[in-house]
Formats: sequence, C-alpha cells, structure tokens
Amino acid sequence: MNIFVEKSQFADELRLFQGIFEKKTLMDILQNIKIEAKENGDVELVATDLEIGLSSIIKDIDVREPGKFTVNGKDFFDLISRMPEGKVEISENNDLQIVITNERKTSKYKLMGLDVSDYPQLPTADFSPSSTTKIFMKKFNSIVNKSYYIISPEMKFNLGGALMTIAENKLEMAATDGHRLAYLFYTQEENVPEPLEFIVSRKTLLELTKICEQGEMDFTYDKNNLFFKDNSNNRILSSRIIDQKFPNYKAVIPEKTQFKTIFNTEDLLQILRRVLIFKTRNNGVIFNFDDNKLIIERTAMEKGEAHEEMDIDYTHQPISVAFNGNFIIDFLTHIESKEIEVSMNDGESSFIFKPLSDAEDVDFIYVVMPLNI
Repeated sequence: MNIFVEKSQFADELRLFQGIFEKKTLMDILQNIKIEAKENGDVELVATDLEIGLSSIIKDIDVREPGKFTVNGKDFFDLISRMPEGKVEISENNDLQIVITNERKTSKYKLMGLDVSDYPQLPTADFSPSSTTKIFMKKFNSIVNKSYYIISPEMKFNLGGALMTIAENKLEMAATDGHRLAYLFYTQEENVPEPLEFIVSRKTLLELTKICEQGEMDFTYDKNNLFFKDNSNNRILSSRIIDQKFPNYKAVIPEKTQFKTIFNTEDLLQILRRVLIFKTRNNGVIFNFDDNKLIIERTAMEKGEAHEEMDIDYTHQPISVAFNGNFIIDFLTHIESKEIEVSMNDGESSFIFKPLSDAEDVDFIYVVMPLNI
C-alpha cells in the first residue's frame, strides 16, 4: 500500500476516532485503527471497541498502490498530527511495518501493525430512505450537551445511557442517575410509523457530537445495533443496543407545582461556586425560600460555614430544602439562558429547574431530589 495525503486533512479525520479506543482492552487489535486504500482514491478508516464502531471514507486521495493495514490508533494520530505541514507518504509492504515520511523526506518513522485479517468486522445497515429517520444534529447535539454529564460510565447498563425516543414529530431524551433527571425534547418534521425507543450509551452520544456538528444524520437500527450515518462526510457510527429497561422517569416529574420563582443564572452560579469551596461527601447546600429572599447556607464540619442572600420574587410560604450543590451547578453551566425558573411544592419533594430560553428551541426540564441533612 502506498498513498500521499495532506497531513492536516488526514489528522482531522483521525482525531474523530480517538474516543473509540479504550485504555484497557482484552484484545490488542482493538487499540488499532484499520486503514484501507482503494484504487478509486477512497481511503477508509475503521475503529471499534466491539460496543461501538466508526467508519469514515476520505475521497480523492492520491493512492499509488491500494492495500490495507492496522496500526495503533493513538500513536498513528499523534505522529500524523505532529508531522511537518504538507503531504505525508504512508506505505506498507505486507510486512506489518507502516512507514510514514514527509514530502521532503526529512522525517521518516516506522510503526508496527497487526494482521489486518484479525480486525473485527463492523455491522452493516440498510440506509434506504424507507428504513431511515432523519436526526437534525444541531438540536440533537444541544440535548446531548445538556444531559451527558448525568450519565456515569460506571453505572449499570440501564443508567449508563440516555433513553432516546422518536415519535410524533418529536425527539425526546432522558438521562438520570437516580438522584436527578434531565428530560429534553424538540419538535422535528420527520415522523415515524410507530414510536422508536432505545437506550443510547454515554460514549455513543459523545462520539456523535464529534462526527457531525450540524446538518442531518440518517438513523436506522436492526435487532442488535443502532446506526447513525453522516452522508455529507461519509461517516457511519454503529452502537450495540443496550437491552435493558430504562426507569419510568416520567413518574418523578411532578405533574403540578404550587410555587415558582425566577433566578438570574449567573448570580446563582457564582454564589454556589463560593459556598462549595468547602468540599464534603454530598456537597449539601441549604436553600431557604422566604419573603422575596433566598438564603443559601452551608456548614462543613471542621472546615467552615457559608451564608449568602439574594433577592427573588417569592411571596409564598417559607420552604427550606437541601440539594447537592454540584447538581445545581451542572445544570447552570450547561444552559445558555440568562434566567431560570424554579418550581416547587415543599421541601421534601422534587424541584423542577427550567431555562427560560434556548438558542436551539429545545425544551429542558431538570428535576432534582432533595437531600436529607
């Protein structure tokens, strides 16, 4: 195999694959990326961790000799991205040695590969128009960025992803860790014959935001995998279906709330950052709602105390409630709205936080359970 490719173009594409490789894996070849050059000038890149896979085709490359190899994906990217500007030559002569040189032949490197025949095959899908649903990525990425932080990779499978639902001209996403919930949705013209509902892993969601920032992506599925295709950039991401039951998240969203008030996002954020200087196990912060005033207090044993006051429009009964302060900071730092609405019933039931505006017209409901302090 022998190709000449523009360094910056190749490095930009390789960068998209870096999130696929895991630090620890049972198979060394899963640390590798497969590169295949074809006679028509296409160069295909493939990576997988057996749970998700990504393929990409770069077109109109100077392919002098077709062929394929696998090489450590992170080392290969690090080297290509640091090569001198201009074209790089990449070759392999069926000896598992990948040779990379720059255009002027002043830099030459050899990387050892693994047998390409041992590389796992990615699942394939039918992307015919009758089998696919359009996803509008600017809005989709917005809801991912507002919810991914709730999902922990260490969680059990049903909580290790977000529930994505496509139905009735609407795409919904819900993520929870058992203590808080992010529920988001937006309207879209694309309709489906029947509702589609899947748990999508955190890793899959974050990789999708990297491979397609805007435009449309085709979505389809089979009995084992979800498939997302970015036609404009010739990229396909596949993700194994998480065959688990997602919690009934709608049961924790209060149907009615008695009291509401409005906060300035930045003012509340700065107060919480100050009071959370003292680190504790649950980072508990007490919110006291009283006559047109919110008093925020915190006591950290052997560390200190905090007391903050801010004026709010609140003329209802006094309510005292404790939250994990970091949960509120997470919400405030992932929205664009200058103001938020907080709805409540009492100090023992869930509170609802909502941004009052959104640049992508995404509806966002953030539900937080109180702490017992």
